[in-house]
Amino acid sequence: MQIRCYTDENLTPALRAATARYRHEVFVEQMGWELPCEPGYEQDEFDTAGATHVLAFNEDDGRIVGYGRLLPTTQTYLLEKHFASLVNGTPPRTAGVWELSRYTASDPHGGKTQDAEVGKRVLLAAMRFAAARGAHSLVCCTTVAIERLSNRWGVQMQRLGPPQRIDGFLLIAGQIAFTQEACEALGAAPVRPTLAPEPERAAWRFTGWPVRTGSTARHRTLMPA
Repeated sequence: MQIRCYTDENLTPALRAATARYRHEVFVEQMGWELPCEPGYEQDEFDTAGATHVLAFNEDDGRIVGYGRLLPTTQTYLLEKHFASLVNGTPPRTAGVWELSRYTASDPHGGKTQDAEVGKRVLLAAMRFAAARGAHSLVCCTTVAIERLSNRWGVQMQRLGPPQRIDGFLLIAGQIAFTQEACEALGAAPVRPTLAPEPERAAWRFTGWPVRTGSTARHRTLMPA
């Protein structure tokens, strides 16, 4: 499995179409989300400059088997615009917090990919990418089922408000801090996300990020240079 991070402007037309088809297969066809999109293609207003697409590819045939979209909360993002009612108070708007949306690990074609392993690696790649740009946590709008899965992995998701049933799904706003425990729970998998098309981009040669334990923060190397 390969993990790559693409800024929105660096998606080729072919990869953008493949990503949109994958998202439609997962979110509309499999999960039954009612999304305003063209038949067979799921894209929305947040697939714009500033977005980063974290993609997991099957090494055998290159098909997409996992995905997540990152947006800094310093610009308009999905949770803030459409699901702010899930948050007690005001949704975060700070350089230290990024949003993860459209997060999934699923092979619509029934391959041998291990969804849990893909999910962990996509999440870890998203954390690393955001951390390299000064973030200390991710926020998301997700289901209670995904919250339970995250906690089962050992990645604690803090609720930002009580759950609400919206369009038939029990949703929460959650926040994942980049703690040492979270990274270790994800296995510190040997995944080196690259900002395509420059796989050895110097921005990835950082020594670590602040690891939060309790109320303190310390620096720990969690990714090789």
